[in-house]
Amino acid sequence: MQEEKKGLSWLRLILLQIVIGCTSIGIFAYVFRIGVDEVRIVPKEANSRDMFDGVPMRMNVTYPGVGTITIDDPKELISWKASFTRILNGGKPQTRANASRLLLTGSIAYLDQEDIPFQIGTSGFRFGTDSVNSLEISAEIRKLQNMLIDKTLTADTVSGVIANRNHQVFRLQDGLLTALSEADRSALTLQMRSAVRLIDFSHFDFMAEQPSSHYVVQLTDEAVNGKHWLHLDRYDNAYFIVFDLLDETNHKAYFKLSDAS
Repeated sequence: MQEEKKGLSWLRLILLQIVIGCTSIGIFAYVFRIGVDEVRIVPKEANSRDMFDGVPMRMNVTYPGVGTITIDDPKELISWKASFTRILNGGKPQTRANASRLLLTGSIAYLDQEDIPFQIGTSGFRFGTDSVNSLEISAEIRKLQNMLIDKTLTADTVSGVIANRNHQVFRLQDGLLTALSEADRSALTLQMRSAVRLIDFSHFDFMAEQPSSHYVVQLTDEAVNGKHWLHLDRYDNAYFIVFDLLDETNHKAYFKLSDAS
């Protein structure tokens, strides 16, 4: 009687085929593997702050003792956004309080979130909870201060400063300060109210001469440590005005008086 051949059962045969098939697929997949895009999540840098998550609608800035200006032009707000971003990215974290004599304060109003306050010092800058202070950003901060003083020292603000009874107004003559009389103070206020701000003062040739009169306004501001001054030099039919910060920094403005002054 012929002996019956023994072989693998169907179950074992199927399992063996599965093992061989998986092994073959693995070998071919490794040898002929196809490159895939690798996605890496890069953490956000500490200095790359997105400051304007919302829509900026308005910016208010207060010059100590002079007044508050409002900027609501969309193009200007974009420019200020870029300037603030450069300062925050270029500065180093500030570890001490801002002791600048000139400390401009302000806030940015948003459409869909709370206003964010900021401070512009001589070499330091604070925006919300972020604060930087470095020599590398002092030039950029000075640029911002000059831009703001151009908007702040207008005929209306200067005449308002002179008329403000919280400020003292003096005439400087022969090195002596003399309080200005009410009549002279009112006349000076009217002159400045009707004056015209000039950007280019180079065509006036009398600046090398001594001014015909010199006035000093001592600005009062409870939030400021130290005194700020406005100096007004009268030249013929023009005024040369300096915002003085005790030798820390000076900002200048030029006004031409009207013919009726």
